[in-house]
Amino acid sequence: MKNLSGDGEGLIAATIKGFLDSNEYRYDFDEEKNVFSMSFTLDNDKVRVRIVYNEEKEWFAVFVYPSHSIPVKQVDKIIPVLNNINFNILFGSIYVDPEDGELAVRCSATVDNRSINETMVGVMLSTALNVADDHINDIMKALYA
Repeated sequence: MKNLSGDGEGLIAATIKGFLDSNEYRYDFDEEKNVFSMSFTLDNDKVRVRIVYNEEKEWFAVFVYPSHSIPVKQVDKIIPVLNNINFNILFGSIYVDPEDGELAVRCSATVDNRSINETMVGVMLSTALNVADDHINDIMKALYA
């Protein structure tokens, strides 16, 4: 993807940065790894957020990591709960890493033909945050029921 920002960043990075800056979010940016990182306190949890992008392949993804994790021995118990959540949400997905029990929500998009804008970044971020916030209590209830 052609650099249209004029400052060494590609279009995807510049658009993400523009959204984050215009909303006055505090974030770290690792240009070598193509990652923006930040954290939020939601109604039901504190979360870490990573926005990862690839200029050449024209995509970006928002990852939200709740502070809660699943004990590895109980990951199998949570898989049906996550499948049900994923079936019922319209956008994004929530999953658990079977190696360490880390929960994550992912919303991703391709941005071919320069179709990215700050509104799109905002929708992806708010969707991922809402999925995490809306479902963390259900996951924890199922885990400890």
